[in-house]
Amino acid sequence: MGPHPAVAAIRLAVRRVLHDIATGQAAEPGSTAHGSGGHGAVAVAHRTGGPSTAQR
Repeated sequence: MGPHPAVAAIRLAVRRVLHDIATGQAAEPGSTAHGSGGHGAVAVAHRTGGPSTAQR
């Protein structure tokens, strides 16, 4: 049996953020990666040290 679905989803989100950072596609403050509010907001929170707009 594989990991819990929530664990798999978190791992996927982390891989996407790390990929965006590694390829230079990470969101700048005030914007989101790929034009969506998805994992780009998480990248902004990690880069700036503050909460993402999705968490406010």
